[in-house]
Amino acid sequence: FLSKEYTKECFPNNIKPFLFYVGARSGYKNFTGFLKAVASSSRLSKDFNIVAFGGGKFLANELEIIRTLGFSELQVQQVGGNDSLLGSYYTAAHAFINPSLYEGFGITPLEAMAHDCPVISSNTSSMPEVIGEAGEYFDPSNIDDIRWAIENVVYSETRIDELIGLGEKKLCKFSWAKTSEETLDVYQSLL
Repeated sequence: FLSKEYTKECFPNNIKPFLFYVGARSGYKNFTGFLKAVASSSRLSKDFNIVAFGGGKFLANELEIIRTLGFSELQVQQVGGNDSLLGSYYTAAHAFINPSLYEGFGITPLEAMAHDCPVISSNTSSMPEVIGEAGEYFDPSNIDDIRWAIENVVYSETRIDELIGLGEKKLCKFSWAKTSEETLDVYQSLL
């Protein structure tokens, strides 16, 4: 069930499969809720590392939360880098987790889909519209619901494959060509 392949040369500190988070981590981004959900599952916390990309180095209070929840410093890592490295992490991740309480649009789930990374996301604001059927959803204010959604995906190769396939279909609706065609249609209708 943990068969997603990635090279240890590219990710030497991740000897276990990892759950991937991208962006700022404070407030409405709900990174702490995500950590609590993983920590509440002996299975997830044993089987997976967590990688947070971007958002700057962990602050002292974040490191304290990580420690208090029982994670080792190497189990929850913060990394940064360019778009190429970000793409490599999406590709290598077992799943992308989007625990935000609110998002205006949310480009990161689409980035995950573009790298064949299953999307597990909050069911708030624009996320259901952006992601559609290509994601597993949870209530971001409910730790048990977050945990259940993650476990439902990462321990099922069938669900992983299904989400990857649905993600490929969903991405077709967000192409630049389609955007330009629809913009032209709007302009023509105004004339």
